[in-house]
Amino acid sequence: MKVIVARTAGFCKGVKDALEVTLEAIQKREDGKRIYTFGPLIHNRQVLSMLEEKGVREEHRIENCAGKKVVIRAHGIPPHERQALHGIGAELLDATCKRVARVHAAIKSHARQGFHTVIVGDEDHAEVIGLMGYTEGRGAVINRPEQVEDLPPDLEKVLLVAQTTQNEETFQEIRDRFLRRYPHGVVKNTICDSTQERQTEVRRICGLVEAMVIVGGSHSGNTMRLADVARECSIPTYHVETEADLDRQELSRYACVGVSAGASTPNWIIWNVVRFLEAIQPKHAGVQFRVKRFLEQLSYANIYVALAAAFLPPIAEALGAFRADLNDSIVAASYAFAMHSLNIYLDRDAIRLNDPGRAAFYQQWKYLFTGLGILAMAVSLWAASGSGILNLVVLTVMVVLGLLYAVPLILPVSIQVLNLKIKDIPTSKTFSVPVAWACVSVLVPRLAETKGGVGAFLFSFWVIFLLVLVRTILLDLLAVQGDRLGGKETLVVSVGETKTVRIAVGILFVFVLSLVVGPLVGLSGFFSLMLVPAAILYCWHLVVCVRKHFKESPIFEASIEFVLIGSGILALFWNACWRG
Repeated sequence: MKVIVARTAGFCKGVKDALEVTLEAIQKREDGKRIYTFGPLIHNRQVLSMLEEKGVREEHRIENCAGKKVVIRAHGIPPHERQALHGIGAELLDATCKRVARVHAAIKSHARQGFHTVIVGDEDHAEVIGLMGYTEGRGAVINRPEQVEDLPPDLEKVLLVAQTTQNEETFQEIRDRFLRRYPHGVVKNTICDSTQERQTEVRRICGLVEAMVIVGGSHSGNTMRLADVARECSIPTYHVETEADLDRQELSRYACVGVSAGASTPNWIIWNVVRFLEAIQPKHAGVQFRVKRFLEQLSYANIYVALAAAFLPPIAEALGAFRADLNDSIVAASYAFAMHSLNIYLDRDAIRLNDPGRAAFYQQWKYLFTGLGILAMAVSLWAASGSGILNLVVLTVMVVLGLLYAVPLILPVSIQVLNLKIKDIPTSKTFSVPVAWACVSVLVPRLAETKGGVGAFLFSFWVIFLLVLVRTILLDLLAVQGDRLGGKETLVVSVGETKTVRIAVGILFVFVLSLVVGPLVGLSGFFSLMLVPAAILYCWHLVVCVRKHFKESPIFEASIEFVLIGSGILALFWNACWRG
């Protein structure tokens, strides 16, 4: 089945910010202390369940929040509840969506001037309850155009606003009737831009598909309105929370289905639904489907990872660091495969969230991959020993550090015991991977081969490090949601997506500058200039990561690895032509 995924599907900025506030509180909390959210943080049961596993508890009674650290939900709360929480000594962390906060401010400002407020929304929705709290008792809630006629006819000062997740077309119909009834009324379209974009995109996609699947919480207002928009387009519409709510037999009637999702729906749930739908294939598409699945499984099996690492020693040779041979590539490939395969089972949370299909694949072949990982580790050490005892010792240290990456280390700190993982160190994954790959592909072979000078060796190490660093940052950008909730400390989790993209651009600039300067100062041959296309390809991948909101894909991930593989193939040809 062909699946068209809405670009706007998934977390909106307000939900992202609310999660950031909560996750930061989790990281900074004192041991054993719970964090509370006053009401559900967002309308998504799966995310709330993940937060509950991390010690975040949902509370609805103000008196139970006394002296506690309390996160104000993304939908906001009425001012009297906020004052009551302050009054009992609760430490408040405000995760109210900034868009919602602006509506609060607009209502509050007009209420002080004596305005009545009419809110277009759902009366029992948390956001609307919060908005009503700012009307000073002069507020009304409607959600149908005909309800305008039920409003008092003699209102001189009256303001019309909307719940931020309202249907745009419904609001415009109400607006027209409102202005006919109250010519001097004030209208503020407070529907969030993100909501409008989602609804517009759903209407566009509905013209391209045979059915529409809307993913999100059953109590999520903005998700329900997306489903309403799709139904208005007169195509079969399915509102589901997860792929478990879909009927494979019923959906097999369609050849092309669209997918969008509410603002509180995480990407890993959308990805689950998309993979479920893609697995429903018409018979005539069977070969194409099997090829795609085969390529995906190569990615899951870390074959592309191993190939990428295998081609790094030829790149180092082409840069002038040493003379590489097949043994060096075997060491690098086996090491990378072993570390990636074995650490999967030591740190499963983020993988389960970022790509459930990959997680299911690893669970299905758990014992095989564990065995292959151990075998690859042994092959790597055996191959390194053939080059000398020093090579074996260095690689053994690297293997031990790699295996300890996600294992708790019990360290005594004064009278307490610190349970620490290397992965818990900020940005540890982002920088440890390129350092390890540069060591195994440049340092370890260099210990046995001294063809090039020290300058050429350091330059090659630096170039390989930057090559792998950008590759790792791109993969981190793909996995950011799962990494946040899974607790993995990557650069993007530590500084945010926007800053990470800027850092990546800066690294690419330094990378290209290094490639140009290397031959000029005699640190490498002209092969370094042939790596400039790798920087260009990385730039393209970075643009895709920024612009394409729903981007987890094993095929896209493989294309990132092929930047290294392609550069390595180029290096092999260079070495064959110039090796003397």
